[in-house]
Amino acid sequence: LTNNGGCHIDAICTNTPGNFSCECRPGYSGDGYSCSICPVHHFPFNETECLPCPVDSTVMLKWRSIADCNCTSLNYYPDIQTLTCLPCPLGSLLDNESNTCKSNFFLNLI
Repeated sequence: LTNNGGCHIDAICTNTPGNFSCECRPGYSGDGYSCSICPVHHFPFNETECLPCPVDSTVMLKWRSIADCNCTSLNYYPDIQTLTCLPCPLGSLLDNESNTCKSNFFLNLI
């Protein structure tokens, strides 16, 4: 397809037999024909809208998902359901790489 198949410059054009689809690149929101980068302290949600990171968080530079919103409180994670920072459950620790709570085998032995 030429000119990205009519998709936005910040979209990925997927060619299929007799058709094509457009999807905004990670960190952008829109329908694929119109894509915009999410503003600072926001992340793309469902590839169509930008949602704010929790109030008590900082943001990495990539803004690709809520996992890029880093809660400022120790052992708290960003929750997509409530858009707030919540504490990891008892016996879990925050995995800084995925920004999710993981069960801690050693804590569960105590």
